[in-house]
Amino acid sequence: MRRTVVTRLSGSLLAAEEEDGRITGLFLEPEGTESLVGRIYVGQVKSIVKNIQAAFLEFGPGRMCFYPLEDWEKHPLPGMEGKALREGDSLLVQIGKDAVKTKAPTATTCLTFTGQYLVLMAGKRGICFSSKIRDGARKQALKELLTEAAESEAAPFSFGLIVRTNGRAAPEEALHSELKELLGKAARILSLWEKRTVGSLLYEPEPAFLAEIFNNRTESLAEAVTDDRALYDLMTEKGEALRRKDESCPLPAFRFYEDPYPLSKLYSLETAVSRALSEKVWLKSGGSLIIQPTEALVAIDVNTGKFDGRKKLEETFLKINLEAAEEIAVQLKLRNLSGIVIVDFIDMEEEAHREQLLRAFAAALRNDPVKVDLLGFTRLNLVELTRKKVRKPLHELVPGEKRAEKDKKR
Repeated sequence: MRRTVVTRLSGSLLAAEEEDGRITGLFLEPEGTESLVGRIYVGQVKSIVKNIQAAFLEFGPGRMCFYPLEDWEKHPLPGMEGKALREGDSLLVQIGKDAVKTKAPTATTCLTFTGQYLVLMAGKRGICFSSKIRDGARKQALKELLTEAAESEAAPFSFGLIVRTNGRAAPEEALHSELKELLGKAARILSLWEKRTVGSLLYEPEPAFLAEIFNNRTESLAEAVTDDRALYDLMTEKGEALRRKDESCPLPAFRFYEDPYPLSKLYSLETAVSRALSEKVWLKSGGSLIIQPTEALVAIDVNTGKFDGRKKLEETFLKINLEAAEEIAVQLKLRNLSGIVIVDFIDMEEEAHREQLLRAFAAALRNDPVKVDLLGFTRLNLVELTRKKVRKPLHELVPGEKRAEKDKKR
């Protein structure tokens, strides 16, 4: 059984995914540090730096964002096609990445609007599919359906679509209805932005914790529970709105927790966060993982640890590696690690065992709702993969002092 637990913990909003008695996902949002990703602003070009092919835009008093010039070549705003970008120009931009340390937020003019089944991309063309949708016949049927629906809408701007995992079994009426809704949002913003002043916020996505509930796997989510009345109301309102659009939409049961025993203690959430910040993860076999995020990549080392194998070493190493592969897939999602990930599994001599390990690792990674590409063994006998970045990793969201306190306790 899979459930999402939403509560407030130590000044942060925490959404935790629990599956079969184990916390497998953590979304932490410190109060006052909400993500800018997905927000659409009216910005103004303050400087163009040609040697890095980028512009810096102001999207509020003293607030600057980074804008790649190649983005303007690929996704100019409607009516501005062929126009060279100059200092002082006003642009409609969407924040694609939050600020990271000394780096400013990154902006784009390819505006995206996310629904339950579809993602609409203003300025792009074509229909793409979630990597979780693998049925070729269903993809072709959806493509034909959405192509016809898009043509019937006759939008005043070009757009493309991504069919989300939730959309693979959605009824035709629900898909068409959501397409109209997303086109309406985009059209309203594109029609009024030039009348607004620099720094105006024209679009804000729904609270991020809702995306943790109504994500790409609603059909397997049994329950969403919270002890916060305001959060409960937001959850139920969103659920009711979805049901009005599509009665067959799979939704979890929503529960308001009123017991005096704290919800965070019931699910041991403080312990779960503490463990997810630890470098070392013990495996049931006695082996261990050492997980070290760096600025460039995430390094994971697999060790035999306390494992006492009584069979041949090769079989011992295979057993630990297979267990490690399962656990690494969980830890990547739990800690929300992204970018390049390098795994140093225990060396094995037999090619058949290496292939078995990669197959098992690929199967474990398929449970991740975020896109993961397993690239295989490198020439140095390391396993390389990439995981798409959708938000900051957990270790960047926990204040440094609290992180240090947790380390001391361990």
